[in-house]
Amino acid sequence: MEWIALKHALLSHLPVATGLLLPWALLVAQRPGRGNRPWWTVARYLGWAGILGTLCSFVSGYASGRLLALVPLHRTLPQWATGAGTEALFFRHAVLGCAALLLGLGAVWAMNRPRKDHQSLGLLALGLGLAWSAVLLVTGEGGYRLAHQHVRAVNPVMAPAPPAVAKTEPDPEARLPVRALDFASLEVIHPDPVKSPAHGGRWVRAWSSPEAAAAYRSGQALPQGALVVLSTVEDRWGRPGPEGGPLYALEMKAKGPSLTFYWSRVPMKLRPEFGGDSRAYWRGEDPHLEACRSCHAAGMADPAQRSRWRPKRVVPEE
Repeated sequence: MEWIALKHALLSHLPVATGLLLPWALLVAQRPGRGNRPWWTVARYLGWAGILGTLCSFVSGYASGRLLALVPLHRTLPQWATGAGTEALFFRHAVLGCAALLLGLGAVWAMNRPRKDHQSLGLLALGLGLAWSAVLLVTGEGGYRLAHQHVRAVNPVMAPAPPAVAKTEPDPEARLPVRALDFASLEVIHPDPVKSPAHGGRWVRAWSSPEAAAAYRSGQALPQGALVVLSTVEDRWGRPGPEGGPLYALEMKAKGPSLTFYWSRVPMKLRPEFGGDSRAYWRGEDPHLEACRSCHAAGMADPAQRSRWRPKRVVPEE
């Protein structure tokens, strides 16, 4: 799936090239008289090449939409959307791609109808071929804008200048949990991963800021400003697997514990549990953290509930 999805930009060049070249061959093939058959061959060749390229682009584009989560796992088709956002651009691009495929099939059929040597390809082939070429070019232009996020402004000359707004200091963790991602700079609580049923059955390692390490180990209340991070890996056959899991973070603030859940790339098979999203970042009062807040209302959970299930060590024979 990923291999064909990543080839969409390359494969889409063939139908765009067909849209540029086919009209010239069709126009020349409209000249009646003997000796016109080579232009029939050129037009038909470009038509079949365009159909092949459109089919490949159609399949790779659908796979790319799945990979980028523009077509969620719980849907078969892209969601209808309007405006100038990514979802709206993708929806229009998909509709134009379907129209190009249908027009292409009609144009190729019209170009391959039996014709006498002194006849042209016919007005039907010309009309369908020109319409197909136009849709191919518009679809290609939409794909370029989608890939580069070029959104055209409506009447940019007449648009008034936005009022000056005083700059405010952005939240450094609005898009990424910056401190939690640097967990390796904290003090490690236990060197070996521990399987934690409370955290999805994943294998976890705990990391703590230095001022809170002793309190965490002894099960005492964490001091204000303390930061504890759990790095995780997914389970495979009862042992830590190669797939990285989410990060869990707990920070003690004046108003109480603040929780964070971050998963940079949710595996495909688990995305339905996350509403089809490929990335999860929840923090603060996010409703997804309600179960976490019930266990960590006072900071740390009950130390007696900590898991001590470590993977069995295998000593190599000498």
